[in-house]
Amino acid sequence: MFALLFFILGCFSDQGFTHEVIKEVEVVVYDTAYVEVEVEVEVEVEVEVEVEVPEQYPLWVQAVEQPKLANGIDILWVVDPSGSMINDMPRVADGVAQMMAALPTNVFWRLEILPTDYVAALNMSSFPLLPGDSDVDAQNQMNNNVSGHREGGLEAVKFFMSQNIDAYQWLRSDAALLIVFVSDEDDRSTGFNATAFIDWIRLRREVVYATAIVNQEVANSECPGTFNANADVGDEYMDVANYFGGVIVDICSDDWTAGVAQASNQLQLIEEIKLDHVPVSDQHIEVFVDGAIWTDWTFDIASNVVIFTVIPPEESLIEVVYNYQ
Repeated sequence: MFALLFFILGCFSDQGFTHEVIKEVEVVVYDTAYVEVEVEVEVEVEVEVEVEVPEQYPLWVQAVEQPKLANGIDILWVVDPSGSMINDMPRVADGVAQMMAALPTNVFWRLEILPTDYVAALNMSSFPLLPGDSDVDAQNQMNNNVSGHREGGLEAVKFFMSQNIDAYQWLRSDAALLIVFVSDEDDRSTGFNATAFIDWIRLRREVVYATAIVNQEVANSECPGTFNANADVGDEYMDVANYFGGVIVDICSDDWTAGVAQASNQLQLIEEIKLDHVPVSDQHIEVFVDGAIWTDWTFDIASNVVIFTVIPPEESLIEVVYNYQ
């Protein structure tokens, strides 16, 4: 009954009772606060910095060419037979023996001893020394072959190589050629000087080496004053050796071992290169073979030598480029 009455009253208009519904609204006000926060921001800033630039070290290039040895080596020792050489003959025999011992075992070589007398060289009958022959064999060959009196080693080589019958039997046109001139006087070939000889021999062999065991200029000689400086210095032989990048040994030296060993080293593949200067460090060294970078090497600081762990091939051009102090 009360519920019904309440409902009726709630529906009356302004003329009757009015029921007003009041909604309570809760208002929340937030205060605004400002907080300082440190933030790292990357900003490009131009700053002047003083940098110390190291000294510019000079650049050096050492270039060598591997020999061509696959076809073997023909060796001619061309020895002055004149009387003034009597005291030198024991060293000649020793030098030949030293070379035979130093020659590479993996290359087939043939070695002949002939005189600087072109007539004797043309007519001599001899077969070359071969690997396995002894020092006694070398001594016997020298005793048999070094004869005559002429002192023209250049023309003796020409006549021997072009006209000696035995030479035709064993000389190989495709082999490397090493000529060792031994004389205490300059070459006296008739109308055939160093320039003519070089032109002639280059047409007959692709690879030529030359060594001169001779009297040197008085300023460099180990026995100055004991020879005629105008006639006995081996200029022609040295010109040939120098042209082919060969070795020159003072005939007055008591020991030819170093020179003979150096001449023998020409006849084997290069396994190491001693540098002309001391590099700044091994980081300043580059090695090139035929223009391409070669990485198979090490550097020995104590001996200042570049050592190849893989040997560059025959006829390749090796260049060692480095900055030096």
